[in-house]
This record gives sequence, structure tokens and C-alpha cells, in this order.
Amino acid sequence: MVFCGKPSKACQRCRIRKLRCDLRRESCSSCLRANAVCTGYRDTEQLRIRDESKNIKRKTMSQGQKQKQLKLTLQPEPRSLMLSIEVQAWHAFFANYVTGSKANSWDFLEVYYNAADAPDYLKTSIDAVSLAYLSSKVYSEVGARLAKEKYVSALSLTTKALRSPEIARKDSALLTSLLLDLFEKIMNEELRSGNSNAWTNHVNGALTLVKLRGLGGFQGDMALRVLIRLSINLLICCVASGSPVPNDLTNLWSYAGSQLKTKADPKWNLTSLMMVYANLRNEILENKISVEKYIALSVELDARLSALTVDMPPLWQYKTIIVNSKSERILDYHYDSYTDRHVTQTWNVIRLVRILLNESILDYSSQSTGGLLARSHESFLVSVYSNIERMSHEICASVPQYSDCACTARKKYVVGDSVNVMTLENSRHSSARAVIHTHSISHQADIYTVMFPLYVAGRARGVAKPLREWVIRQYHYISGHFNIRMAKIVCQILEEGGTADPWTIYAILGSYAFAA
Repeated sequence: MVFCGKPSKACQRCRIRKLRCDLRRESCSSCLRANAVCTGYRDTEQLRIRDESKNIKRKTMSQGQKQKQLKLTLQPEPRSLMLSIEVQAWHAFFANYVTGSKANSWDFLEVYYNAADAPDYLKTSIDAVSLAYLSSKVYSEVGARLAKEKYVSALSLTTKALRSPEIARKDSALLTSLLLDLFEKIMNEELRSGNSNAWTNHVNGALTLVKLRGLGGFQGDMALRVLIRLSINLLICCVASGSPVPNDLTNLWSYAGSQLKTKADPKWNLTSLMMVYANLRNEILENKISVEKYIALSVELDARLSALTVDMPPLWQYKTIIVNSKSERILDYHYDSYTDRHVTQTWNVIRLVRILLNESILDYSSQSTGGLLARSHESFLVSVYSNIERMSHEICASVPQYSDCACTARKKYVVGDSVNVMTLENSRHSSARAVIHTHSISHQADIYTVMFPLYVAGRARGVAKPLREWVIRQYHYISGHFNIRMAKIVCQILEEGGTADPWTIYAILGSYAFAA
């Protein structure tokens, strides 16, 4: 350090003007003469300069060490390496379709959870479906592109494998056909384009493999569950495409029923009636029967569907909950509570088929030569409209149990670590509160289950305007709250009049890929 001289005791004014300060007790003479306030004198002991370099260096190093330790503390410890998109997709697919639910209809794939246990053509098919499923959920273009590449590869591998009669008779070959069909339904590009063959290509191939193997080759619970999965998929394809039910499917269904105790199963009985509906729809579309006969058979089938709801077992019954205040998620101050989504789905399939049946009765009655629009049949037409309206309201009442995260569906969502509480204006209880939350895979599946019936109800013939508007609002809500893009597409169709064929909407929504 450089010594610049002894520090001055002079007052501030004298130091600034560089005057000699006489340090008088009250005030220096210079300040008195200038009639200025004297600021007083400095204590030079307090101004003594010390070398604090070592202390400053020590403090600086100490602070730097603390900051370094703080950064290390704040950085999270690496728990695991990032999984590839293929691995994430594989786990997501099995969680949703195979192991995630007691009533899951793809649980027969569980033995292939370890990819090493699956032949290449089956593993590649699972990869394709898994990537298609994940990309549809997170809207990943990369995932969709990889899924298509895997699908093309799976087709090639499967074609080569099926050249061997031995492999064609294995479970893995049949499962591959079902998975390739599931891929088509998830991606649904061919279905959206109106290609009716896309509905049945792979399921017909699977049916051919069953015939090659023979029904006697399917023994045991898991083998029969594979047959049931194939039967339901093929039946839905027939209904949606307007195709007749193949005799081989009827035989397959009868065989599975003879091996299982199915008489008291509502879902089984409904599937049998759906076969009747599929054939009836095909016959009128292809002019195989007269309008009068079609109307008579439709009325008969509607009565059988109605009777099925009367005979529901106690565990399949639902409970109607009355609410006292208005809610945006609930129509007409009540909603229905079901055991689970599978029970809800069975009830809603009955309702939507009855709506479509009764609408077709209205359409074809105007073409009837028997004069169904005559005054004597006015009461009949009133009952038809009444059926449509009642079924539509019942479908709407099934939705809040799964969609109303503020109240009725609160047990379904997953609350995050950081909870942000907010009051909802449209809550059915003034004290109800909602939290920032996410939705589990199971909860998402619940929503998909009610989306197609909700469309059928919203565009149904003769329903009141408030119901239609309520359905549109629910689609807006589902699109935003549950982040389901397809809901927005369907909502736009409804807003434009809802003239699209219901089975086209069924394809847009992924058909049975997300809600079977």
C-alpha cells in the first residue's frame, strides 16, 4: 500500500476548500467568518488504514465454498437413465391394456410382458401397437412415425411366419393378428378415409387362423378369452361397416358360450343381441328385406334390448343421485352411479343401439306402404320419440361419474405434490373445491367409454335443444380438461349439426381401441 500522509482532523468545509482549520471547540474560525455551520472534526484513530487483504480473501473463499455446497444440495441425484420411447410405450401399453384392470380384455398377453419370451413377429407387433397407443396419448409425431415403421416390419415378419402351418396354429400367430387389428383402430387412418375393408382385414385373418386350428384347439380360460376378444372385435367391425355376421363367428361364439357359464352374464347376452342387430342392419342396407319387415323386426329387437335391462343382476344396477344445486357437469339435477366403466359401457351400448334402432324406424316408416304415418299409428311414433329421448337422457346421466372432477369423479384423479386449491363457480356444492391434478390411465379410459354414447345422444332425433347444447359443452370440457383432441373434433361436428354417421364418429374416436 502507498502512504499518502497523515489524515486531517479538519472539518468537512475546511478539507473541501483546503483551508487550515484551527479546530476551535464550538466552531472553527473559518466557518464562523463565513457564517457557516461547522460539521465538527474527525477522529483520526477511526480512520487508521489496516491491511485486510487476508481477511477479505478468507471471507470470499468461505462464501464461495458455501455457494458450491448449496448448488450441490439443490441438484437432484440422478435416479435412473432416460428410457427410450420404445420402452416407455411398451410399459404404457401393458399398463393400460393388459395389467391395469381386473376386467381387462387383453390380459392373455401378460405372458409376453418380457419381450424375450415373444417371437419376433409378435414382439414387433406389440412394439407397433405400443408406440401407436403412446403417440395417440401424448400426440408424438416421432412416436407415430416409429409406430408405422414397426407396423410395416410386423406385417413383413408375420407374412413370412405364416408360411409355416405349424406357426399359423400357434397362439402367437392369432395374437399378432389381433394386435395388428388394434393398431389399425388406434391409428384409424384407413377408417377415417372411408375404407370399409379396413374394419375387417385383420380380424378376418384372425378368424381364418382359428378355422385352421379348429375350435377344439382352444381349451382353458385364457384360450377362450382370446376367442371372445376376437368375436367382439369382429362383431363391432360388422356393425360399423354394415357387413353381415359370418357363420364362422356365430359358431365361434356358440363354442365359447358352451365352454363358459354365460347365461347370467349381461354383456354376453347383449353381444348375442348385437349379432341380431348387425345382420338386421346389413339386410336393410342391402335391400334384402322389405321396409315393413325391417320395422317389425326392429321393434321386436328394441323390446328384447329393453327386457335385458330389466333382468340386470344386482351388481349391474346403477343408483340415481339427486343434486340440489345447478352444475355445469350435470344435466337435470341428477346423475347415475355405476359399479365401474364396464358396467356403464354395457348399459350405454344398449341405449345407443336402441336410439339408432328407433331412429331407423322413423326413417323407414316414411317409406312404408303400410301407412305407418297414418293417424292410427301416431301413438306408435310418439313412443318411438319417447324411447329416443329417454335413452339420450340416461346416457347423459352416466357421464358425470367420470367427468366431474370437482365432485363426482374426485376419487379418480391423481393429486400432485404441489396442491393449488381453487373454488369452482360451477360446482354443485358451494363449498366444493378442486385441486390441480392429473388423470390416471384408468380414468382416461373411463372418459373414452362415454364419449361415443354421448355423441349418439347429442345428435339423436328429436332431443331437446338444452340436452344437445349440454352435450356440446361436455365435449368442450373433455377436450380441454382431459386433453383429448378427438373430443374437439367431435364437438365441432355436433356444432355443425351432427349429421355425420355415428359409426364414422366411432372410427374417429378409435372404436374399440380405447373403450372396449
